[in-house]
Amino acid sequence: MSSDSQRSPILAAIGYLSGNRLVIASGAIVGLFFFGEIISPGFLSFGHLMSVLRLSVFLGILVLGQTLVVMAGGEGIDLSVGSVLSLGVCVSSSILAGNNQNIPVALAATFLTGFIIGLVNGAGISYLGIPPLIMTLAMASVVEGFSLIYTGGYPRGSAPPLLEALGNGRTLEIPNILFFWIIVILSASVILFRHRWGAILLGIGANSTTAQLSGVNVKRFRTFVYGICGAIAAVAGIFVLGYTGTPYLNLGAPYLMTSIAAVAIGGVSLSGGSGSYVGAAIGCVLLTTLSSILVALRTTESIRQIVYGSLIFIIVLAYSRRTVK
Repeated sequence: MSSDSQRSPILAAIGYLSGNRLVIASGAIVGLFFFGEIISPGFLSFGHLMSVLRLSVFLGILVLGQTLVVMAGGEGIDLSVGSVLSLGVCVSSSILAGNNQNIPVALAATFLTGFIIGLVNGAGISYLGIPPLIMTLAMASVVEGFSLIYTGGYPRGSAPPLLEALGNGRTLEIPNILFFWIIVILSASVILFRHRWGAILLGIGANSTTAQLSGVNVKRFRTFVYGICGAIAAVAGIFVLGYTGTPYLNLGAPYLMTSIAAVAIGGVSLSGGSGSYVGAAIGCVLLTTLSSILVALRTTESIRQIVYGSLIFIIVLAYSRRTVK
């Protein structure tokens, strides 16, 4: 009897860990790093680990907005984030022109640009009843066209020294941008789980009817969430510019599908109402590590896309089946 009572907590703990998405994702990251060390000695080095984390930050900042949209429910998803990020790169670079003094103006202009685009997305979805996939996909095309008009096909400007120091510099061998991401993760977690705004967001995602009866203007709130998502996507472009130094068109294209996959892998319910940004951040690290593995294997771009997409599909499918059960 005592033997069974001692085993049950252990079995319960094992069962919990085996069914916890964050534990699975974290274990997968560790496994990928050890696999990477086997195929490419030095993969587990501190320097390479920091490089992977630094690359995860740019996706991670973008994923914050996607996480909020998905949490808000209503089958929410934003397919325009990659295009908005690219526009953020172009707008900010033309204003910055390599000058540190222009950073406040560039931040404000880029934030406002993304926020307006997001509000249009949210208004179309909430007030006109356009499905999120259709609305945001159409907006992505509009934004890409606007980027071409704005730049004439040749983005102008460059990142100032301060922004490049944030994107590429290190303090005590740790990327500066990583310290910034930690602050973002902590701040987002506090807002989501310790602030009334986060409670409303999760409440709307869990049951919008109940939230509406409680006095929350669900349409207006979701519209605002899409606005925040657009603003975050555009500002993420500033940080990407700090990493690349010079602007390029379509820099945000590789981030679209990975932003969605990171949210799902990190345990955020695609139906809304549950999850955490910490989980989404772990999903970003996993996907960036996977990308680094594919590079270490010296695969061609076509093979990388096949393997990358297949693994994402398997992971998301496994989580979805577990949820249904």
